[in-house]
Amino acid sequence: MITKTKSTVLLGLAVLLAAPAAHAGGLWGDEMEATFGAGVLYGPLYAGSDESQAILVPVLSVQRGILFADSTRGAGLQYQFGNGLYLSQSIYYDLGRLEKDSSWRPGSDSLKGMGRVPSSVTTKTMLVQPLGDRFNVSAEAEYALRSSAHRLRYRVGAEAKLFNGNANDVFLTADVHGGDRDFNQAYYGVSVAQAGVTGRRAFSAESGINAYAAGVRWEHKFGDRWMGIAQINAMRYAHDVSGSSVIERRNSVFGNVALTYTY
Repeated sequence: MITKTKSTVLLGLAVLLAAPAAHAGGLWGDEMEATFGAGVLYGPLYAGSDESQAILVPVLSVQRGILFADSTRGAGLQYQFGNGLYLSQSIYYDLGRLEKDSSWRPGSDSLKGMGRVPSSVTTKTMLVQPLGDRFNVSAEAEYALRSSAHRLRYRVGAEAKLFNGNANDVFLTADVHGGDRDFNQAYYGVSVAQAGVTGRRAFSAESGINAYAAGVRWEHKFGDRWMGIAQINAMRYAHDVSGSSVIERRNSVFGNVALTYTY
């Protein structure tokens, strides 16, 4: 995971790569499908930071039947039911947050004295339900399995196809993000001890919604196998966490572009 905000930008790509497991080929499928590529991701150094950076990220997805492994969901099982409901369950990894600048992990020198948010192996569940040809709703939950870092984050969202062409598709997305008390305190809270070291105002974060996001995604097909993806999102941190001194900017704009090849 990149950051809670940056990973949101890649959600559309995650749903795109989550091709439903075909019933015709049985649980194990008839053949393997692989998608790979690269993208540039631009967003805050960490959730709530007023500094941003652009980083290069890989795009990788390998799947056959109910089995899959990719760079946005981890490795696990997937299935599409007869009513169109898509379900995936996977093992992933939360990189946590550092108290120093990093070119590939969330963190900033401005967090010096806050201590790090421990990284952890996670279990990740995703549901996507199509509602007609141009609309779907989705839900996602991720739970950190490390004994010293149990925390739960969740997301519910919707996606509408605004334009459908031979080579171009345009989507509008909206998401609500939340977490349990452990998650919100880890990423947005400031304990009394942390306040004493950093001079930041102490802040106790409770469970609940922590951010709202909306965006637009453009997909362009270069033939049968190549695809270009561009996405831009806006996020606003919710009232429940916006009072934290960790939130240096309540509104953030971020996005990504990627080029993929499928065979």
